[in-house]
Amino acid sequence: MAKISFVKAQQDLEEACTFLRAFTLGRTGFTRKDGIVGIQRVKAQCDRLEKLFGSGPNARKSATMVASARPRVLAAEARLALLH
Repeated sequence: MAKISFVKAQQDLEEACTFLRAFTLGRTGFTRKDGIVGIQRVKAQCDRLEKLFGSGPNARKSATMVASARPRVLAAEARLALLH
């Protein structure tokens, strides 16, 4: 597996969170399936950040980003429950 930079991992998480936020806010065109995919994507990006950057010079920033993203997942899961 190719090593990714912290900046790339940060961008990937931000993009995933932006997509998930659009679903959570009920933007037009987002389906229940999009919400499920978005949740999985954010969780995967959080796990990747924790695994790759859990220690070292970017550990604190990584932990902050993950801590910020986790509540977004909870909000999206709550929206999914309402759509069920």
